[in-house]
Amino acid sequence: MTLVSIVAPVYNGADFIEESIQSVLGQTYPRLEYIIMDGGSQDGTVEIAQRYAALHPDKMTVVSERDSGQSNAINKGWQRAKGDVLTWLNADDLYLPDTVEQAVRYFQAHPQTAWLYGCPRLVNADGTPNAFRHHTLPWNYDQLLKFGCYITQPTVFLRREVVDQCGLIDESLHYGMDYDYWLRIGKRYPAAFVPQVRAIVKIFPETKSRSGGYKRLLELEQIVRRHGGAELPATLRHQWVEGVLDELARAVRVGQWSEFQARWAELWRYPRWVGHGTAKWLLRRLPSGLERCLRRRLVKDPYADPDDPCAWT
Repeated sequence: MTLVSIVAPVYNGADFIEESIQSVLGQTYPRLEYIIMDGGSQDGTVEIAQRYAALHPDKMTVVSERDSGQSNAINKGWQRAKGDVLTWLNADDLYLPDTVEQAVRYFQAHPQTAWLYGCPRLVNADGTPNAFRHHTLPWNYDQLLKFGCYITQPTVFLRREVVDQCGLIDESLHYGMDYDYWLRIGKRYPAAFVPQVRAIVKIFPETKSRSGGYKRLLELEQIVRRHGGAELPATLRHQWVEGVLDELARAVRVGQWSEFQARWAELWRYPRWVGHGTAKWLLRRLPSGLERCLRRRLVKDPYADPDDPCAWT
């Protein structure tokens, strides 16, 4: 039976990690190796993980040591892992009970498939549905580069061959290391889109995808150019506007007017997206309850279409 190694990078994740651990240990697929790579948490994360590891010593290992960031933690975990299939699951994300089983089943039925991804369900920190729309598309490398990252990391599973041949994650990247990795390995190994592989992804202000702002967009632009793209993918252009508006507001607060002028010019890099991005930027500045209410009313439920392969019942 195929051994699946799941690495969980975490730092001060006590608020969420227990539910994530339970989702892994509750998998219907029995042959798992679960490695918690803790970066030296001080909030009780290690104690929570060790409690479960003591109950499941055959499946779960807890390593707590300083690292240089999430990418380094994942790489160290993969280097420890013994599995034929590898992945990572952040401490605030969850598997459905059959997530791993569905991935292994697909690999067994399609031996030519080197890696796969599936469907996410985005929720808020409290588990309620999040109105953010994430488009998951069938595999197409050109679309991945030009449309944007339609692959949601917690749904990804890779054969060990991919890591052995393509190397580990780029530890110099902080925000888009997963996107960079998909683009790198996708040049050599086409992925399979498997809607039956599903994961729950929590979206809240502290997550890097929400808090990275302008710095995150600069890194993503660097990644796209590294892989032959000329500009930010279409799905990131309104985020570029939001990130630049954050920088403009900061420049005004601290009185850096030369910085303001430089950022103002950058705001218009994607003129078609200025209105859309500005509206979303203003929406984020409303009280959280009002913002959530307006999003529910104004943003189409991404899971409402019964023909969508990622529609959840």
